[in-house]
Amino acid sequence: MKATTVRLEDNIIGRVDQLANDLSRSRSWVIQQAIERFLEYEEWFVQEVKDGIKEVERGEIATTAEVAERFRKWGVDAS
Repeated sequence: MKATTVRLEDNIIGRVDQLANDLSRSRSWVIQQAIERFLEYEEWFVQEVKDGIKEVERGEIATTAEVAERFRKWGVDAS
């Protein structure tokens, strides 16, 4: 494990400290969890976008009529 320095706004540190206190955890633990969750989501999102772009490049996209039909099934007028 390596140490690093991050500058955070006072209100963010206050929230981190409050959560750490509420969870009986350290400030470092809360920040580590927050970064891990952020990275997991962002990595997932970037991969989903890449996968979507590949689908479009392969022509695997819904037509306007298919999209409209799906919305109609949900009871939404897509016009």
